[in-house]
Amino acid sequence: MPQMDSKTLSLLGLARRAGKLQWGFDAVVLCTRERKAALLLCARDISEKTYRNISFEGARGGIPVLRLPEDRSTVGHACSVKAGVLAVTDEGFAAALLSQLQGGKCEKEECTL
Repeated sequence: MPQMDSKTLSLLGLARRAGKLQWGFDAVVLCTRERKAALLLCARDISEKTYRNISFEGARGGIPVLRLPEDRSTVGHACSVKAGVLAVTDEGFAAALLSQLQGGKCEKEECTL
């Protein structure tokens, strides 16, 4: 599985410092249900059940869900938090992260949140 580049990890850290990132299962689900999330991210090593639950919440709210190529430890280190599930609440950060994670080859409608 490909590794995330440092720009993607930096964007995650920047989003957290800007207050545009929620983490932890309960906070992410609440954020999604309140229609505040623009993108949901899951670490590579979260359980399949958790990933299915987050995917369900994302589909229900029309929010894209991506599984990151990094584990919880690496993602947590980049964001300075301990969590395997993240919600990006800013559309600009979400579009930039989607573009980075999809190699800059995302469709226009996917990147325009």
